[in-house]
Amino acid sequence: MYLSSGIFQNITQEQFDKMMECFQSHKKKYSANEVITTYDKGSSKIGIILQGEVLIVRTHYDGHQTILERLESGDIFGEMLAIVPSSVSFIQVISAKPCSVQYIDYQCLIKRCSKACPWHSLLVNNVLLLITQKAVHLTERLEVLSQRTTREKLLCYFSLTSSHCGSNSFQLPFSLSTLADYLSVDRSAMMREIKKLKDEHLISLNRRYVTLFPSQFTPSFLQEKRC
Repeated sequence: MYLSSGIFQNITQEQFDKMMECFQSHKKKYSANEVITTYDKGSSKIGIILQGEVLIVRTHYDGHQTILERLESGDIFGEMLAIVPSSVSFIQVISAKPCSVQYIDYQCLIKRCSKACPWHSLLVNNVLLLITQKAVHLTERLEVLSQRTTREKLLCYFSLTSSHCGSNSFQLPFSLSTLADYLSVDRSAMMREIKKLKDEHLISLNRRYVTLFPSQFTPSFLQEKRC
């Protein structure tokens, strides 16, 4: 379970056990819908999700929430703020399901180890790789959010998700209500657009299961740019 995270890629269980002791790491469990941390003054901790699912959420001044990211077992959070501390008010990490998180202090990660542990540099490389992968994910997220209409956001998101799954049929990672928050659109307007897409035979939707129909799936904005 510990080694399922990309941050520990190519690291053995024995090395992991010694590493956690060296890094003064600790583990904590959370119930569903519990605030794991709030980023208001940055953080020096990197959280590794051992089990469960969490959401990175921004709460706006009017109380409206936007889901910035959905993370599951093996993913990490806090690495950006640990590297570049900044004031990011109203961003919280919230457990969507009961979860277990392993924490590593970033300073313990980057400082020279007195024991000259060979896995220190390997772990740093893994962290940089994960940051690169997250940058790609955020670029795709920006592409979705940059679409002008709710319909275009839906089609772009469905297209990207289908591509990642390697199939025209896939399961949404969260509820439709949460999807509306993720796309930063009104839920009622989103449901109307989904109904139109179904009526036009562009998609089928059964609960959280979506199927795209390739022969019909040719939205105009996709002809101008890759989604």
